[in-house]
Amino acid sequence: METRRNFIKKTAVFSLAGALSHWVINAFGEDGKGEILPQRRLTRNGEKTTAFALGGYHAAKSLNPLQAEKLIERSIELGVRFFDNARGYHQGTAEEYYGKFLTPKYRDDIFLMTKTAGRSKEDVQKQLEESLKAMKTDYLDLWTIHTITSIEDVDNRINNGVLDCFLEAKAKGKTRYIGFSCHTNPKVALHFLDFLEKRGLELDTCQCPVNVCDASFESFQKQLLPVLLEKEYGIIAMKSMAGGGMIGRRFDLTPRDFRDEDIKNITMESAVTMDQLHQYVYSLPVSSLCSGCETVEELEHNIGILKALQKLADAEMQKIAELAQPFAGRFAEHYKRIL
Repeated sequence: METRRNFIKKTAVFSLAGALSHWVINAFGEDGKGEILPQRRLTRNGEKTTAFALGGYHAAKSLNPLQAEKLIERSIELGVRFFDNARGYHQGTAEEYYGKFLTPKYRDDIFLMTKTAGRSKEDVQKQLEESLKAMKTDYLDLWTIHTITSIEDVDNRINNGVLDCFLEAKAKGKTRYIGFSCHTNPKVALHFLDFLEKRGLELDTCQCPVNVCDASFESFQKQLLPVLLEKEYGIIAMKSMAGGGMIGRRFDLTPRDFRDEDIKNITMESAVTMDQLHQYVYSLPVSSLCSGCETVEELEHNIGILKALQKLADAEMQKIAELAQPFAGRFAEHYKRIL
């Protein structure tokens, strides 16, 4: 009988969507705050989170506390229970907004995640305590080694005790789960996973770019997702619109030498629709899509796509990726690097 390992290795990239049923738990649920968005399995032990997660960077981007509060409150009303953040977002302001408007009222109802890009054990330990203080909580649900950028970066962080600190934090109950994120190239994530496997270690989650362009350029979807599924990692999708790079927007980290006309809006210059940018990601076996919403209107639109979601067939996935292929690469996915 064919093993799950061999099945996944032989499965074509767009047929990864066939594994989705393994991760979907139910349609909608309820808690004391109201209806909850559809949930998917995040961890090996069956922990569930909403398939939509609010991105902490964009929620705080206005640096307007009233706007941040409105986004958080509306997220709860619409059934979001997964909230992302990072210590470095807006010099700590993003976490402080969660500490003011989210955790005092909703800590027991939500799954709270934050990240650190610290390069040494001392740095990440300090940032963990700062994150807990800023967000007014004594534990995290998920703490993530943020944005590993190169093979050398992975090795340096390991040698400098970053992984040790994460493992200790989980053992001490400072965080329930630990994970890592990678933006630049799937080979970097695979190098880290190889290191962990050789030492008999497993983390719980991986956050990585998943979008319609990714399939055509240094693809996380093709190279990393099958391995993560094999190892039963929770997959947190990000950059479903490449930080705005696929819809003609400049992002804070968009290289300055990019001309505005270099940043194409593929929803205006191809047959790919705005809704399909999200549907494509949800149709893959991801645990949650971390969505960067700056306004209540964006939040409502993006959540509306999930509420009305019908999984795309493999042939539709292939067609959308082909339509997006001419836009893939340097300008849309400026965060990626060729290794």
